[in-house]
Amino acid sequence: MRPFSFFVVLLFTISIYGQGNYFELPDGTRLFVDEMGKGETIIFIPGWTMTHHFFNKQKPFFSRNYHVITYDPRGQGRSDNTVDQNNYASHATDLQELILKKKLQNVVLVGWSSGCLTMFEYIRAYSTDKISKLVFIDEPPKWIGDVEKEWAYGTFDDYRSSLKRMISKPSNPDGIIEWMLKDPIDNDTKAWMRREILMTPPHVALSLYIDGLACDYTEEAKHLNKPSLFLVRESWFEKASKWLYANVPNVKVNSIYSHAMFWEQPNEFNTLVLDFLRE
Repeated sequence: MRPFSFFVVLLFTISIYGQGNYFELPDGTRLFVDEMGKGETIIFIPGWTMTHHFFNKQKPFFSRNYHVITYDPRGQGRSDNTVDQNNYASHATDLQELILKKKLQNVVLVGWSSGCLTMFEYIRAYSTDKISKLVFIDEPPKWIGDVEKEWAYGTFDDYRSSLKRMISKPSNPDGIIEWMLKDPIDNDTKAWMRREILMTPPHVALSLYIDGLACDYTEEAKHLNKPSLFLVRESWFEKASKWLYANVPNVKVNSIYSHAMFWEQPNEFNTLVLDFLRE
């Protein structure tokens, strides 16, 4: 490739995917942070073992009118690994540092899956003074609960076997990928998703998984004081929406195609979120 052509391709790549930089936390841990666009800030928070790359179909769309930040939480993706502090309370503290150091105000938080736990922990510790709106993607306020009365994933017995497997050996990314997507994907897409997920060391993945099992943010959900959008996959939309409308103020609930609809149907997903932001 000629130098000029390479330069053009490089500029194009930067314009689409943003520029990644490392943000250093007070304890010396570095978070990989990707930023694009200008305006009101939207921070996308990935789920358990996931990375900022899973939001690649949101970055160019929202950066037309917003300042978009995506990042890898500590222990995940390209961020530094730590021996301890691998829990959602620490993730929330890291998020607070990011907001404060960048002097952000009126931030929109968009959490996917366990990224919602980071949001709930943030609200618990720091309130919503610097937050304008909240978007929760397909995650209940607690994993373990009475599924007949609450919006929860299941009972502890439902998780017992998966937890035992994780203690014995690292989780297989293929099962996670198949669970979060409805449609078949090509081998190249599956390969990069596997690579991204496997960047999270087993000890970090296990610690976050156990923390998720122990968390309960029912009270935080019931006292949300900012406009909140819950995007819930079709398979449990009826149960979830009934619980949300009965318990959560300022809430809007929409059904989505899959746990990772933002990847499978990005146009529809982006429009849903954009409509909510413009209300």
